[in-house]
Amino acid sequence: MTVYVVIGEKENVFQDEIGGPFVAHPDKEIVKVFSDGENARKFVADNKLSEGKRERYGDTCYYRNGYYDMLIESWEVE
Repeated sequence: MTVYVVIGEKENVFQDEIGGPFVAHPDKEIVKVFSDGENARKFVADNKLSEGKRERYGDTCYYRNGYYDMLIESWEVE
């Protein structure tokens, strides 16, 4: 059986040391898992913002919940 995993990418900008520069710490997290590839693609398309939104700290996000990119990976599961 093939499952489709939607992965969201975030910037997570913060200071490593107090008073230091703000540094991006890219992070990926699982957003949702689907058993149908078409539903996964529809989910990604439905979560795309009509225009990018500048985050206070970090890059511009193009998807809901602060994600600047979403990927779909397929995995075989027994």
